[in-house]
Amino acid sequence: MNGLSQWARSHKPQVAAITAAIVVAIVVAIAVASGAFATSEQQPEQQESRTVDVTLNVTADNGWDENSTPAIAHIEGNDVDFYHAVTPDADGNKGASTVALAEDDYTVSFISPVNSDGSAFDIYDMGAPVDITVDADAKTAPAVNCPMAQIPADKVTDEMLANIINKTKDAIENGDETLKGDAGTGILDKLDGNVSANPNVSDETKENASKADEGVDVDGKPADTIGKPADKPSGGNANASGSNTGNSNSGNAGGSHKPSTPAHQHSWTQHTAQRWVSNMVTVPDYETQTVYGARFYVPTGTPGQYIAKGPEYWFENGFTRDDLNAIIVNALRNADENGLYNGVDYSSYQNIKKTVQVQVGSHQEDHGYYEDYVDYVYCSSCGARQ
Repeated sequence: MNGLSQWARSHKPQVAAITAAIVVAIVVAIAVASGAFATSEQQPEQQESRTVDVTLNVTADNGWDENSTPAIAHIEGNDVDFYHAVTPDADGNKGASTVALAEDDYTVSFISPVNSDGSAFDIYDMGAPVDITVDADAKTAPAVNCPMAQIPADKVTDEMLANIINKTKDAIENGDETLKGDAGTGILDKLDGNVSANPNVSDETKENASKADEGVDVDGKPADTIGKPADKPSGGNANASGSNTGNSNSGNAGGSHKPSTPAHQHSWTQHTAQRWVSNMVTVPDYETQTVYGARFYVPTGTPGQYIAKGPEYWFENGFTRDDLNAIIVNALRNADENGLYNGVDYSSYQNIKKTVQVQVGSHQEDHGYYEDYVDYVYCSSCGARQ
């Protein structure tokens, strides 16, 4: 013991270094035991959201043009809930737009446009949503198709228009850049004018449309369309933490994920149209012709007086003047003592004429008719077609 003390007094620098090393080792051991280093390694790190351009295709059978309000898509995901406008192209009745969406499950529905004559489309109540899944690793990007069948202006009710107005106001308030600023103001102006053109609109609904810009933040910040990036654990510590708390992690992961909405159940409805059923028939052609003839005389009952009410002979259907002369000759040869043959005086006659319709040919006419038929079947909720 005295030797160790003597060595320490003669080797002070070495003793100091050894003592410092021992202290550091003790501190590190305590830190590892308390999990100080593990805490920093287990902090989740944010991963950048991967997005996909989703195409929105809208088609109409008639009436959707530059004077109409747009079809407005309502897009809902776990982290986003916003609206996006799709306008018709220059030719009308079709329009397409793309919106960048982060990987997630979404539901998409549409608000009906209102046309310049006050007509609308069969998606006016937005209906049930259509589900899509956005996956950046998928071979093809998802597309949402929205076919619209026009409802004539006189068939669009005041209730339908009021519904469209309220939903359009919500869309402007919570829309992306396609529904803000000048674009949003233009949509509200068209909505006002087009609703007023409908013959069934009430004064209350018309006033609601004219004041749609009141209480709507058309110049506000566009809605978030991407959402917050997802968190993921550090790769360096994933296996270690999983070996200790695997059951706990798997339970939490399932509980924190918002379940996707059930698949949309289509409500199929038959759409009817009219078509012409041909029925070709032969129709005779006629012209008006004058036919001449002879009418013979008969006694009146007064001696020596006669009246032209006897037999008539017409020069038609092959009957000629020679035939008439033969009748006269035969009657005169066989006349009685009064000069009558069968009570008729054939010695003279009255010239007569008439007009008749004579067939001179024929032509073909289509005596067909219109019939109703089912041209396609569509979902009354989302507008999808079969």
